[in-house]
Amino acid sequence: MIILISMLASLLSWSNVKNFDLFFGAQGRTLPAIGAEVYAESGYNQLLWGKKETSKDVLYGLIRPSLNVSSSAVINSTKAELEFFPISFLGLSVGRQYIHSNYEFPFFDCDQVECKGTYERNWFEAKMALGHGGWVVVGNYKIDNLTGPSDDKPMADWRNVIVGAPGKDVQIDKKLVVAKMFGPHMAGVLIESTLFLESRERRESFAAVYQYKHNDTQYMFGAGPFHTDQHPMGLIFYFRIHHVALPTKKLF
Repeated sequence: MIILISMLASLLSWSNVKNFDLFFGAQGRTLPAIGAEVYAESGYNQLLWGKKETSKDVLYGLIRPSLNVSSSAVINSTKAELEFFPISFLGLSVGRQYIHSNYEFPFFDCDQVECKGTYERNWFEAKMALGHGGWVVVGNYKIDNLTGPSDDKPMADWRNVIVGAPGKDVQIDKKLVVAKMFGPHMAGVLIESTLFLESRERRESFAAVYQYKHNDTQYMFGAGPFHTDQHPMGLIFYFRIHHVALPTKKLF
């Protein structure tokens, strides 16, 4: 994270700062084990048409390359993504992420499942956000090609608590948020579903979420049922603290 911030500081010294964004924060959950990570992300916002000067401006197009790093000490990742919004509320993205795990997860049998090593994700994602009268609907559909560190053992997906086929597998990830905004407050529901196409293992979750925004920081909390083919139904709690150091031109 320190390296990324140093690189961004160098870029900002000669680039137009208003086109860059920068976020950082922390997030965590309680199931299937208590865990948390810190992250930072920065992107370059290039308008293709229209204008984005106030929060009410939605008629514009945008392209945004970005870099992201995250760490939980035993799991570290770097991610590069290119987002294209032909109009602000509809977007497509492609990206690549490298994740290195140095941890044997207690909720997997790591003698049978590959828990350690370097994993690679390459994805294509469609994004949508609609809003009216304080109501917000956000949807994501993601096709993710995963490569594990071993062709001999199934790969562990510890975020979703499911196991993919040895070597390579394709993951389909769907997410839907429906929420109502009340000034700095937002309350709603988050529905998520993830499926490995080869192994057929699935994760499903449903959560009630609440978010409060204070100045440039968002505080989000959620709770709801969580179930996977590797873990029985249980109640999971989420949290996320997200700080905007440089604002983005993205609508969502």
